[in-house]
Amino acid sequence: MAKRDFRYHRPLYSRPHAPKSVQKVKWRILPIIWLAIKRTSTAIGFLVLINIILAIFVYPALFSSQTAAPALPDEMVLYMKFEGGFLETPATASLSDPFAGSALTVRDITSSLDRAANDTRVQGIIARMNDGNFNITQVAEIRIALKKFRQSGKFAHIYSSSYGDGAGGMSRYYLASAFDEIWMQPLGIVSITGLGAEVPFFRETMDKIGVAPQFFKRKDYKTAYESMTDKQMSAPNREMMTRMVNDIKTEILSTIPEERGMSVAQFEALVNQGLFTAPEAEKAGLITKGDYGDILLDNIAEKLTGKRDFEELNMVSFESYAADFKKKGHSGIAHKNKPKVALIYTTGAIMPSSDGGGIGAISGGVAAADKIAPAILMASKDDDVKAIILRIDSPGGSPAASESILRAVEKAKERGKPVIVSMGATAASGGYWVAAYADRIFALPTTLTGSIGVVGGKFVFNDLFKKLGVNWEEITWGRNANMWSVNTRFDAGEAERMNAMLDNIYDNFVARVAKGRNMTPEAVDKIAGGRVWTGRSALKVGLVDELGGLDAAMDYTATTLGKQNGSELAILVYPKPKTTMEQIFEFLGTQTKMAGVMQNNLAMQSHILDAVSPVTDAYIMQKDAKNYMTYAPLELQ
Repeated sequence: MAKRDFRYHRPLYSRPHAPKSVQKVKWRILPIIWLAIKRTSTAIGFLVLINIILAIFVYPALFSSQTAAPALPDEMVLYMKFEGGFLETPATASLSDPFAGSALTVRDITSSLDRAANDTRVQGIIARMNDGNFNITQVAEIRIALKKFRQSGKFAHIYSSSYGDGAGGMSRYYLASAFDEIWMQPLGIVSITGLGAEVPFFRETMDKIGVAPQFFKRKDYKTAYESMTDKQMSAPNREMMTRMVNDIKTEILSTIPEERGMSVAQFEALVNQGLFTAPEAEKAGLITKGDYGDILLDNIAEKLTGKRDFEELNMVSFESYAADFKKKGHSGIAHKNKPKVALIYTTGAIMPSSDGGGIGAISGGVAAADKIAPAILMASKDDDVKAIILRIDSPGGSPAASESILRAVEKAKERGKPVIVSMGATAASGGYWVAAYADRIFALPTTLTGSIGVVGGKFVFNDLFKKLGVNWEEITWGRNANMWSVNTRFDAGEAERMNAMLDNIYDNFVARVAKGRNMTPEAVDKIAGGRVWTGRSALKVGLVDELGGLDAAMDYTATTLGKQNGSELAILVYPKPKTTMEQIFEFLGTQTKMAGVMQNNLAMQSHILDAVSPVTDAYIMQKDAKNYMTYAPLELQ
């Protein structure tokens, strides 16, 4: 299948007569609606039953057929496929999508590459890059593992129809440049146009539609809502964004030119040219060859077998190789005599619970404190667990939820368990809050971290509602009963309370960083103020301890436990993945909730105008504003 996929890639009855009597129609409406509801309920129940039967009898057989793969050959070439992007945590398989969990995570890729480097059966790697936007920090982590693989003396070639038809070309080429040979289809293009950070500003639009943003922040560099409150970028924001772009540029220039055998000046000149056809890219040294994928495969076959026929190659998909590795890695024999280390993920917006109040749709996921904190505490109570690695990829979230996770970290350390943090693409605001007490913090050079600050407020829709002809009546008790209302601005007293709350959160944030990093509050305040740092700059100002990915954090943990590297650890992911039966019961619970939602919707038809909102995400965030005070989504394209 790997060979075939490589060569043939695809962008991959009669209507009843109307009653004559109008009066009869009126009386028959309710029975018809009731009959429709009963039939719909029967259909839903039938689907639930079918799903249960499939879950018990069919899906397990499918899963077992996947995992019970044939033994790997004595000689093989691994086939990797890059498309869509990279995952931090595995996609959860469900009854509706039982194969969702098959995609590899960043850790799956790096650990399997490390194994392949020392596996005498593996002769080399051929990769195909399809469409996708690859996060530059995750690319940097995978590049480290690819470099180790190449240092073992094995080949690593990559092929793509193009490296960046549109946006995202720089990160795609950054990944491709980690391979020793870069091939591209003869009519493809290489797009290395540099880096750009774009921020839209909606203040004039919001003024026109009658929405008033009222936000308070601590301090100048906390710019989460600046695109809503201002008409243009502030000087602190421009300074911060410029520094981040320059840091990422420095990282790229420290790697790609050397790997492609050119000077930094030569590569910068190519970036300034931006777009290259296949012949131009080959002449400039950006790619090895502009030719077809079957030619590349035949070349590899001739080198390994003496025959110019790729059918002679034993090609094994990287997913199969990784699955074999994970199966052996989780066996009792593999874990015997290895110190156990808990790996706990904090990915997405940090919220009190997995429900997240809708924030998951905005941020791309929820890091639920009610799951992460207990997982840390559980691992800390397990005598077999010798250390805890906290992997963070979060733009921030609720201060209260962040504090719950940080408290669990503190309790784990009190119980004698070292806590090591590995930062992924982002560990900012609340994402840094949960890392503050760690014994050691690792970040990639392009990780976005820091953002030690706080912002809070609300959007006021009063003028918009007037334009729409919506009149709100109110009955209140308490001077500040309407403090969080979307219909009124903060008055002087409410603004004073908001500022007092933000001061308290900011001061406590600074205090926790000072305690965890052994700094004075004054020293923390100088590098805080809401500033976002790359990992490279965060190391200089003392917010992180070392540059490196999850593998580096595991190697460090191993040395603290008397081992040489991370391969000598038994890594246990907490909380443990759900069993099939647990997924079934969770699914049934979801169905029950859906039925309740349907009933509520029928009862609330007369209030549908209450849900009208032109800025839905903003409304969700201000509805329970205390949960979003440090929320600061960050994205660099």
